[in-house]
Amino acid sequence: MKSVALKQKFSTTGENSLIFGDALKVLRSIHNHSIDHCITDPPYNISGYDHKKKIGWLQSNSIWTKEKNFSKIDAHWDKFSDNDYLTFTKEWISEISRVLKPNGNIIIFGSYHNIYQIGSILQSFDRKLINSIVWYKRNAFPNVTQRMLCESTEHVIWAINETKKNAKNWTFNYKKLKEINGGVQMRNMWDIPSTPISEKKHGKHPSQKPIELINRLVIGASSENDMIIDPFMGSGTLPVVALMTGRKFIGIDNNKQYCDLALKRIRDYQNRPRLNL
Repeated sequence: MKSVALKQKFSTTGENSLIFGDALKVLRSIHNHSIDHCITDPPYNISGYDHKKKIGWLQSNSIWTKEKNFSKIDAHWDKFSDNDYLTFTKEWISEISRVLKPNGNIIIFGSYHNIYQIGSILQSFDRKLINSIVWYKRNAFPNVTQRMLCESTEHVIWAINETKKNAKNWTFNYKKLKEINGGVQMRNMWDIPSTPISEKKHGKHPSQKPIELINRLVIGASSENDMIIDPFMGSGTLPVVALMTGRKFIGIDNNKQYCDLALKRIRDYQNRPRLNL
């Protein structure tokens, strides 16, 4: 298997690509209808600055600020004004729709902060929605405000890169998913624990997804040798699972630290046996 190296530009060689760069700029350099599928976990704008400058209750809560050293997510890559976030999301989804082949799968993670916006944008582009998936994290971080229910789920929208009228023959590996689900039809609520420590041995990312979760999506939504793009790859779970299951990948991130983390994880897994399909 050819070694993966970190690049700053996308090349049309059909090989696995790990790219350090701005997602929109890289996407704009990719040819129309040249990628099979997209599975991605974009910024949720939890750190955005519109109405989020301070958390009032946290300033007076000594248990969480002093004893437990709690701090809200505050990452520059997740910081947009509300209007800028809407524009950004429309732009990258538009580019994904352009570079993906007709009837390719578009699978996008989100939380209540952004998932409804993403669904609305996909509908405005007349993309066909085929599923919503709820990821239940039974070991989710507790709600420290005590003012609302503990948020223990994330959501996934599964769409097809085609209009509702013309969508057909998209990849959906029903039998494979049934097989990995113990012979039972796969449902859309997945009880999978948060990312284990064993998958963070090369470093940490605040929203790293577990291999088991991404593996279900890759197996269900793609075929061997398909090219899957993740324009917000973070710690590189999608590229790792792609390698383990015989798919190809394009992983993009604008954070050098996380690109280096993804590269370490990829190299660690390159010589390991593939997952059983």
